[in-house]
Amino acid sequence: MIALYDFLLVTLAVLLSPVWLVLALLGAFGPLATVVERLRPLPRMSEATVWVHAASVGEVEAAAPLVAKLVERGVPVVATTLTVTGRARARAVLPRVRTRLAPLDLPGLVHGSLARARVAVVVLIETELWPNLIAASASRGARVIVAGGRISDRSFPRYRLFAPFFAPLLAKLHALGARAELDRMRFVALGAPDERASIVGDLKLDRSPPPEPSDALRAAIGPGPLLVGGSTHPGEEEALLSAWQRLRATRAPELRLVLVPRHPERVPEVARTARRHGARVGLRSAGAADAEVAIVDTVGELASLYHLAELVFVGGSLAPVGGHNLVEPVQAGRVVVHGPHVQNQRTQVALLEPFGVLHTVENAAALERAMRELWADPERNAPAREAAKSLEEHRGATDRVLALVLAARG
Repeated sequence: MIALYDFLLVTLAVLLSPVWLVLALLGAFGPLATVVERLRPLPRMSEATVWVHAASVGEVEAAAPLVAKLVERGVPVVATTLTVTGRARARAVLPRVRTRLAPLDLPGLVHGSLARARVAVVVLIETELWPNLIAASASRGARVIVAGGRISDRSFPRYRLFAPFFAPLLAKLHALGARAELDRMRFVALGAPDERASIVGDLKLDRSPPPEPSDALRAAIGPGPLLVGGSTHPGEEEALLSAWQRLRATRAPELRLVLVPRHPERVPEVARTARRHGARVGLRSAGAADAEVAIVDTVGELASLYHLAELVFVGGSLAPVGGHNLVEPVQAGRVVVHGPHVQNQRTQVALLEPFGVLHTVENAAALERAMRELWADPERNAPAREAAKSLEEHRGATDRVLALVLAARG
């Protein structure tokens, strides 16, 4: 099956290479240097290197404590990401680690990377299942570990359709550390060896509580009270703007809105949407203290922003995305309003629901009602402050994955 995958991949690359070359020169894939970076093998490294691969910002944040502990033990680590924003975040939180964009999953490029970097262990964060990387690692004696592995409700049916393709790849895994039992069962159903599949927990629960916002961030955002919409997607900004305007008009005239789009490239679009609602808009990078709506166009500050919020909405949940990190705002002592689509955060929902810190809304009208009811309660965030203390008991995924990596490295 991997031969068929390579044949289709290489054929497609050859046929489309003239088009891709033109698009790359025109900047359609970002700066040309990033395209070149994806076509280069990994740098030369010390022997028995651990290659940690994460998709984007969220996965980088989840992997950072693991990488830091490996570095503390003198283990050579190279970290790669799928996205440019992920790479930028990795470089910010892992300054001592060689970090770059992952090479494309082409057979020669992957084999060259494994050889040059002398990779002994490959750690794939959550669901980064790259066929050539897994196959090439196994053929070269490098051990592959999936850390915090998860398969969403939406993805599982698609994976099952291609189970004959994935089964031989999953069989090559040295270890599968699943996020929860349901995820473990799904990987096993797709072909992962049951005896190599364990539950390590959610790496995102091991992140330290979000730091207090810096003076620069406080100055750029300006005074509260604030309604913070974190990791928003198309459609969610409109719902937040409508709810904010109604609340501001009836009960909270001083309330300001902070929007943090999940994808920074959407900032201009979000700004246009806010202006269409008649709001005075400012960007965090340019200073938004005088704006009614502040839009965050930087990466890595959302967790700190939650400390400044009176009301919090976590995105990717009204939009059918699957939800984003619900723990961060609770760690900052804030209850969370979210939509119905939180299947990707099932473990976090199960953990947080007993504390009464999650408020689920079905649509934009319900979002407005929830925000109005929360605003009327001066003790609205008290349950989150208590929950934040209890979350410390659920840490440990990083140490469990660390033990798998060190054992595999020998």
